[in-house]
Amino acid sequence: MPTTSADPAPTRSFWVPVICGAVILTIGIGARQSFGIFQKPIALDLKVGRELWSFGNALSMLLMGVLSPFVGNVADRFGTARTVAAGGAVYVAGMLMIAAATEGVLLTLGNALTGVGMAAAGFGPIFGAITRQTPAEKRSIALGVATAGGSFGQFAVVPIASLLQERLGDWHLTMLVLALGSIVMIPLTLGLREDRGGAPARPGTAPAQTSREALHEAFGSRSFWLLTVGFFVCGFHVAFVGLHLPAYISDKGVGMTALGITVSPLELGGWAIGLVGLFNIFGSLLWAWLGSRHKRKDMLALLYLLRSAVFAVFLIVRCRGSASSPLRPRSASCGSARCR
Repeated sequence: MPTTSADPAPTRSFWVPVICGAVILTIGIGARQSFGIFQKPIALDLKVGRELWSFGNALSMLLMGVLSPFVGNVADRFGTARTVAAGGAVYVAGMLMIAAATEGVLLTLGNALTGVGMAAAGFGPIFGAITRQTPAEKRSIALGVATAGGSFGQFAVVPIASLLQERLGDWHLTMLVLALGSIVMIPLTLGLREDRGGAPARPGTAPAQTSREALHEAFGSRSFWLLTVGFFVCGFHVAFVGLHLPAYISDKGVGMTALGITVSPLELGGWAIGLVGLFNIFGSLLWAWLGSRHKRKDMLALLYLLRSAVFAVFLIVRCRGSASSPLRPRSASCGSARCR
């Protein structure tokens, strides 16, 4: 039967942007979370303190946060697919710059570019594209799958990066491999394309806000400030652990042997961060379920309280373990200001 002009145009499955967005986050977040394994190699190679790499990473995270509110307007103007593709290209360029760095300036600039790139190729624009192309009754599961992509990337990519660093013994080459692998993010943005040019405005839809109007409204909201402070602390925890835990494990020479397989301290540091991502998948599902049955603000407060308790237990165990070690006197460990 011939198609008439009144027939609706065929549409693709909403799973296309969901899967493409999830894979983009898997690659981008995974590679970004692997930066902690480069802490010691870069400091040794460039003969600098670890604060150089730490500063570069902090700058990257701050730029990603500062630019994120404005990326949505850019995506509305030029399209989500183009915005995420441009962000992916900037992200890869930053990683290539880091891979080629032989001094601090290039290293810091490369980190800055990765922050700018991840702002444009991160959760905000991708979630926006998925939300607009997914039926209302399917949005929760769609966004859950995309969120899991970022956590899965941390689980899958970070251990691989640590294994590469262990085998290759050259952080420049390891970073280059991660950069080349991240190029896959760019063609995947084709799955985020939207056709909204001829779509009529829905009744009751509020007029689009400018960035200045949106920020003015947000800054005047007490809830916004409370949530921002909470997320700032959350991000600080995640970034601190991801950047410094692998180096700490390597410093202590903590390896393991399981099923006849020896895992070096460097690889174990990668697996430690990878496991954080793995359990974050299950944790996201658990707390999403709890949030649907209890007040979300109460669940968020409980989550932060439990996280603080875990950090406290880690510090207590670490200090007691150092104090009881025959290889290190108490005055050199828990007697110092670090454990007070």
